[in-house]
Parts: sequence; C-alpha cells; structure tokens
Amino acid sequence: MSSTSVNIVLRAYDQFCPLILGAIDTPGFDFDVRFRAPLSNEFPEGIHGGEVSFNRYVMARANGDDRLVGLPAFVLRGFRHRNYIVRRDSPLESLSELKGKRVGSNSWSDTGTMWARAALREAGVEVGDVQWVIGHLDDKIRMKPKTPFDVEPPHGSTFLAGDQTLMDDLRAGTVDAATTAFMPPSVYEVGGEFRRLVRDFRAAESGYHRRTGVYPAFHIMAVQRSFAETNPRAVLALYDALIASWENWWLKLKNFGEASPWAIEEAETMIRDFSEDTPPFGLDKPAHRTMLAAMCHEQYAQGLVGTAADPARLFSDFEEIAKAAGR
Repeated sequence: MSSTSVNIVLRAYDQFCPLILGAIDTPGFDFDVRFRAPLSNEFPEGIHGGEVSFNRYVMARANGDDRLVGLPAFVLRGFRHRNYIVRRDSPLESLSELKGKRVGSNSWSDTGTMWARAALREAGVEVGDVQWVIGHLDDKIRMKPKTPFDVEPPHGSTFLAGDQTLMDDLRAGTVDAATTAFMPPSVYEVGGEFRRLVRDFRAAESGYHRRTGVYPAFHIMAVQRSFAETNPRAVLALYDALIASWENWWLKLKNFGEASPWAIEEAETMIRDFSEDTPPFGLDKPAHRTMLAAMCHEQYAQGLVGTAADPARLFSDFEEIAKAAGR
C-alpha cells in the first residue's frame, strides 16, 4: 500500500526528535520533516505545513486571513520575564520599574515579544508607558526581514540606524533595558557585563502563572488550507504523530532524565504545577483555553489588531476535520 508524502517544517526540539528520527509509526503517511528549513508563516512550494509563529497566525485570523489551518499543537512554549536584559550595574530589578524607561526590542510581531509585553502589562506597565527602541540586538542577532504578517511598532518608537545595535546602546546607557527571544552569550557569563533584569525569573514566572493561568505558547503547527481540504486524513495523522512523538519523549524523560543534574525534577514540576498544560495539545483543557483568550486580548490591548480574534474560532477548521472523522 502506497503512503502519502507530507512535507513539513519543524525544529528539532527534543520532544519531536522521535518523529524526525522515524521512531513514530505513521501508517499510510510518510512525513518528511525539514528541521533545518527556516520558519515562516508563508510556506514555500512543496511544503504542506509546519511550525509557525502563533502571534502572526492569530493576527492573520483576526484580519480575516484564513490561508492556514492551525492545529492545536503548541510545539514551543515559555515565559518571558526572563527575556529582559540590563547592564550588570543597572539599578533596575523588576518589570514594573520599566515605566518611562527606554526599552529596546529587535522584533515587534514575534510571539515571544508579544508575551514579553503581556508580562510587562501584567506588572502595571502599559505599552505606551515605555519609550521603545527598535533595532538589531547585536552583530549576530539581527532583526528579521519584515513579512506581510507583521505590524509596525507604536507611533513614536525610535529606530536605530543600520550600524547601531541595542546591546551597544545598552552598554552606552542610552537604552535602559532590552527584550529579545535569544539571550546574547554575555548574559550567561559569570560576572559578564549584562544580566537578566529579573534575577529570580523562575519565581516571577511562577507567580505570573498562578495569577493568570497562562503558560504562553509561541509556535503552533499549521498546514496550507488547500492541503487540508484535499488531505484531511493527513492533517489528523500529523496531529497524532506529534502527540505520539511527545509521549515517546515524555516517557524517556521520566525514565532517563539525566541530560542535566535535575532534569527529572523539571518533569515533576510539569506534573505538579502544569498538569492542565501537559501535554501541549488540544482544546479541552481550561488552561489552554485561558491562554488562547489571553493571546487574543493581548493582541488587541497592544494595538496589534483592530479587532480581537475569537479564541473559540482559532482552530475551528481543525475541529471540523476531526468531527467529520468521528473524533
């Protein structure tokens, strides 16, 4: 019996390596996972689906663009209190102290920076309370090329010239803090010139989770609508394969969690404190619905969209496919 080929883009996260390595049985479907391909919400020729920016996906839905069919598979998640950087000698210690300050960002439409601003707002600092500076982080971490899914930063934002970087301005004291998806190496250096703004970010993020019920999702999986309409069984097979890969990884983590000294403690933290967020699939758990509602609200509150997306409709196409298949 021949198999249907499905070409997807997905980074080689630990929990999806079983799928990438061919350790997941997918009868009737042959998944070619391009884990080295760049991520984009616009799939190139020959790519049926892949990992996409959740923020850009939801903004597109809010604006009536339904070219992609999203799967409720939250393949990348995290908190963003940890992603604010200051100079080591900075007197700043908390997000609430950023009101009125100059804060740099090397992306405005990324999901991570959207959630970073959500954390800021939850700390009492509105987007308009900050003087935003937009530019390259440093010589290696550059701004991404603008896509049709992106929006402009707020009116009055400062844009750095091509040869300037946020880290240089942070070093010079002309920027008070910066937020970015990836930490520059100096943040990890003992006694380096930069540090995280929130020193005990685990405590801050745990408190945020307790207060809001939100464990932010950054990326989801999506497929082209044309592919979903002609291959609905492949969409469900992809979803099932992602779940099976996660479960394979989860079992091995609990049995062989030795990648770091306390990896097994992190697994137990997920079981104890994030039971409604684990596994990161589906819409039946209240925690996932809370996160979706928060995302739609934040996009509107931050001025990313003129009308908020309906959280109940973000994955309605996938739900219809599942219902038609008796799922």
